[in-house]
Amino acid sequence: MLYRLNVTIMGLEGVYRTIEVSGDCTFDQLHWAIFKCFDRYDPHLYSFFLTGKDTDSLRTIYNAPEITHPDAVDGFLGMDGGKDSAADRMLDSAGLREGMVLHYWFDFGDDWWHRIRVESAEEADVRKHLKIVESVGESPPQYPDAEGEW
Repeated sequence: MLYRLNVTIMGLEGVYRTIEVSGDCTFDQLHWAIFKCFDRYDPHLYSFFLTGKDTDSLRTIYNAPEITHPDAVDGFLGMDGGKDSAADRMLDSAGLREGMVLHYWFDFGDDWWHRIRVESAEEADVRKHLKIVESVGESPPQYPDAEGEW
C-alpha cells in the first residue's frame, strides 16, 4: 500500500505537511519523517495512537491502541510498558484506510500533539518509500520558550 498522510500540529492553524509512505515502512520511520519535516533537532520519546477518527479528547486518544518509541515499550523510564514498538510495527499492520485519523504525541514533556489524516490508501508496488511531498507554513520552534516565541 501507498499512503498519503496529512500531518498537522494540533492547535496550530495553517501549518501542515503531506507525506507519502509505503505500508512496509515502520511507525518509527514515519516518526523520523515527521521529526525532519517539522525541523526538529532534539529527539524525544513519542507515541502514535490509532484513534481511527478525529478527536480533541485526550481520554479518547489515550484509550486507543498505542504504538510507541522502542525505549517506552517495556517500562523504560517508568512508562506503562506492554505497548507495541514503533520499530517493529509496519504501517500496513494498522489497517489504515482513507479518512482514518491517528494522533501522534512527540516529546512527553513539551507535549507536541499532531493529527495524522490518511488522505489516500492505494495499492502500489513500492517498497520502503517515504517522501515529504508538501510543506505548508513555517515550523514552530521546537522549544518556544527558549526562542521567546509562540
